[in-house]
Amino acid sequence: MAECFFNGCTNSVIPDSFKCIFHSQRGRCLVQDCRNQVYARNLCVRHGGKRPCAFDGCNLNSRVGKFCTKHSPTDSVRRCSHEGCQNQSHLRGKCFRHGGSKFCMMEGCVTYARNRGYCTRHTPPHLVARRSSVVKTEVKVENILPDHSLDLMLDFDPLVDTFDISPAPQLEHVTPTDWGVLVSLLAGSSN
Repeated sequence: MAECFFNGCTNSVIPDSFKCIFHSQRGRCLVQDCRNQVYARNLCVRHGGKRPCAFDGCNLNSRVGKFCTKHSPTDSVRRCSHEGCQNQSHLRGKCFRHGGSKFCMMEGCVTYARNRGYCTRHTPPHLVARRSSVVKTEVKVENILPDHSLDLMLDFDPLVDTFDISPAPQLEHVTPTDWGVLVSLLAGSSN
């Protein structure tokens, strides 16, 4: 099967498309032979999707107003309100060192919060982004459910059989994304 159009993507394309499911809603750069996705104005960053710095002779992209960080006016960057500190402010007008950050919500942890109120070490598993469930386009039912569960589901006739699923802790590891894929696979196999 063909690979996705975009640079560095090795996912299989979806039917009647040149893109994979992950890139299906992303546009491609208008420049001929460019395999990058659109950033703005139907162009990728390399071909002008991001405005260049307004400083004469600078080829960097603008980040602070019309200028890159190197040429931006110093008054446009908010500074820490602590006396004598020139660091950039983050939260409540202060830099990290002077209290402009939040600490991890785990009791006793004094590490900076980075992911929904938790530090990297204490982020609960259900809050960690699972890139594989978004990027993968081919999921095998056998990898989601234990071997016997699939056989029971396929052989089940709701008009004749009764189906006892009371000992179901084996399915606790199935994520909502995987469950959605499973349901769509089973719905497709009944056609």
